[in-house]
Amino acid sequence: MKIYKLSMISAAVAMTLVFSAAFSNLAADSPRNLVSKGNESFRKGDYKGAVGYYEKASVKEPESSVILFNTGDVLYRKGDFKGAAEYFEKTASKTRELALEARAWYNMGNCAFRDGQRQTDSDLKKALEQYKESVRLYGTALGRDSTLTDAALNMEVARLVIKDILDRIKQQEEKMKQQQEKMREIVDSLVSLADRQDKALQESKKLSAEKSKGVSGWKDGTGKLGKKQEEIKRGTSDVKDKLKEMFDKKIPPPVQQAQAHIDSSLTGQGNAAERISDFEPENAVVGQKESSEQLKKAIASLTENKDNQKQKKKDQNKGNKQKNKDNKQQEQPKKQAEKASEKKENETAEKIISEEKKNREKREQQAGSGYRSVEKDW
Repeated sequence: MKIYKLSMISAAVAMTLVFSAAFSNLAADSPRNLVSKGNESFRKGDYKGAVGYYEKASVKEPESSVILFNTGDVLYRKGDFKGAAEYFEKTASKTRELALEARAWYNMGNCAFRDGQRQTDSDLKKALEQYKESVRLYGTALGRDSTLTDAALNMEVARLVIKDILDRIKQQEEKMKQQQEKMREIVDSLVSLADRQDKALQESKKLSAEKSKGVSGWKDGTGKLGKKQEEIKRGTSDVKDKLKEMFDKKIPPPVQQAQAHIDSSLTGQGNAAERISDFEPENAVVGQKESSEQLKKAIASLTENKDNQKQKKKDQNKGNKQKNKDNKQQEQPKKQAEKASEKKENETAEKIISEEKKNREKREQQAGSGYRSVEKDW
């Protein structure tokens, strides 16, 4: 989208606004000549040189709104939008020319707009704030000069961008909500798998004891346990695939850690399944135990960051409550003093009113039936 070029005061206009009446000479170091050279450097794209000339001119004319304005233009061209906005703001506060003030506000709007463009790829919410600020600044410019059509056009452009960003933020929030739901399902699945693995581990220990005691039927139990262990392995593999599908490119560190733990768990499950198929439940225990531990670590990796955020928010709320409590305790003596002062003032006022009432009655008695108005009736 097009963002209209910012206003700039030319050398000729600068002389008319500021220097023509004050400076008649064309000395090399006169403010008029320095601004002229600065504007020439600006037109050539030599922004460093332009700033140098403007700085020299500002030493001689520190209150010149024109020098401030053109310095802001140079900083804008250099991409220093924050610095440029500061100079435009100074211009608006110092100039007595309404047209120049309007153009300064307009350029501040352009600075906010450009800053919003910078933020768009990294932080949509910050970008949104800048675009909203640009609309406000363009509106201020129009308030100073309703004929400034560029400000009106840029305001409409900014509003269209704001609408687009709001749609993108909404899409991001919906996508994040879907991801959170999928992550909850994955965590729930891992919890269930860890529980089933613990139960399979206990069965292996039981079968191992029966085997050592020569209890009949323990081999049949091993066959059933083998099927359970294979089901646990397939379930863990499915969770691994679902977790991988959630992130196309950049995988968060906690998810990477969880994936590594799931891989280790699958290795333990594979070893356990082999030992069970060889009727060695006593040796399957090692793999099953490793599998259970790794599944629980994967759960911790996926939930620890969330828990830390909750705790951080909880601590922050607690800190805010304590701060409010401390503020109330500090304000209490102040309020008590204010109440005491207010009470004293009220008592004084009532005393004055009472005395004035008595004096008025006394004056009326002395004047007989006549009445004389007063400037203030208590």
